[in-house]
Amino acid sequence: MKSRLIILTAAAMLLTTGCSVGNIDISKKETTEATLGQPIEENVNGTISGSDTADNNGGDSLLRPNVPYSEVPATAELGERFCVVAPVHSGHLYLTINKCELYDSLNDAGMKYDELCQALIADGFNYDAETTGFLKGFIMIKTYMTVENVDAVSRDHIWQPEIYGEYDFSLGRFGGVPYATDEYFDHASPSPYFFKFNLQPGEKKDIIVGYLLDTRKVALEDVAFVNGRDDDSFPDELPFTVVNLGLGGDNK
Repeated sequence: MKSRLIILTAAAMLLTTGCSVGNIDISKKETTEATLGQPIEENVNGTISGSDTADNNGGDSLLRPNVPYSEVPATAELGERFCVVAPVHSGHLYLTINKCELYDSLNDAGMKYDELCQALIADGFNYDAETTGFLKGFIMIKTYMTVENVDAVSRDHIWQPEIYGEYDFSLGRFGGVPYATDEYFDHASPSPYFFKFNLQPGEKKDIIVGYLLDTRKVALEDVAFVNGRDDDSFPDELPFTVVNLGLGGDNK
């Protein structure tokens, strides 16, 4: 079971962090770019009422003190503000997915190749560099979001204070789109911390995120943003929210 978890975690890291197709260093990404599926290593001294803080291996529970788990809805609609807890060590952090647009090329999306994370996009594979069009059923979801920090402290600051400030967050922890890779972020930081951004208490930011979707794997009407999973392999998984992106109609 432990080896299976390691494999699953490595796969999740590849799909959500900044690395190119031809030069992948999974061990490096595990320490530099936080993702939703990264195993939790921090010690938790607080307890949540009615919960057991020890897991089956004698480690600490994923639940952390001073985080509003009860405020996390199971689903949300486009334009609806909801609480997220995966990026948070303490306090309240909110996300709103305002709208989504679909594009067949980078030019049409208003993006440039050099601006991308280049996690899983390559000329001749799923992208034509000459036309900037996508190949083999791939399409770009340009997602307009609002992130709001009420009083939250970054979880990554607790893990890596030498890299992440108290209010430096990793976009990968906010969630993502299954069957898609995070490729564009209009507030991107220099590599290898592409998805790192600062959000002070009381601050609200409008951001744009581009997800490169493989439409051979999922119907557009079923495409959703998720920030967790219901998986027996992770019995203490944090509460999470699913937002259907409403891509079944004309979003171009």
